[in-house]
Amino acid sequence: MWAVATSLAGGLRIIAGQGGKGGTWRCSLIHRDSGRAPYYHAPMNILNRWRLPLCLLLILGLAACVTNPFAEVPERLTMQLRKFESVVRWGALQKMSLFEKHAEGEVPTMQEGLENVRVTGYELANPLTKIEPLRWGQTVVIDYVLTDRQVVRQIIDHQIWESDDDGVTWYRTTPVPQFR
Repeated sequence: MWAVATSLAGGLRIIAGQGGKGGTWRCSLIHRDSGRAPYYHAPMNILNRWRLPLCLLLILGLAACVTNPFAEVPERLTMQLRKFESVVRWGALQKMSLFEKHAEGEVPTMQEGLENVRVTGYELANPLTKIEPLRWGQTVVIDYVLTDRQVVRQIIDHQIWESDDDGVTWYRTTPVPQFR
């Protein structure tokens, strides 16, 4: 270990040295009389002390700028999505086709074998996003079991919902998932 000291004007000294075998180099500016760093180094200490809080404030400020994608979702669409989720979750799968958009006079076709399906999970994979003013989409992952064979399966359901009457009635334009 060795050190070099140099005196400067105003009673200041620079001390530089290396600690131990290959230790790190250190350089200090200290006052000759008190043996402490001079007062004008305080701003650097204040910056170090406030670094974490300043970073946290910056991150929180940027996070506040992110828009909430759920803020402008029409209330009737939200209610329709909840109804559809309830139908799928609680096993009334025959009613899924009632949420589809059908032409007048067209009878909805029901999928066969739905009594053999037990839904075990319904999770939102991609949140509801606005495609057009009266057209919204979301992606859902549906887990289910075929009860006769005890086979666990999963469907990724891409849903597109739209309204023809300014948001009063919402219909699903994509076909309902096929449980196989």
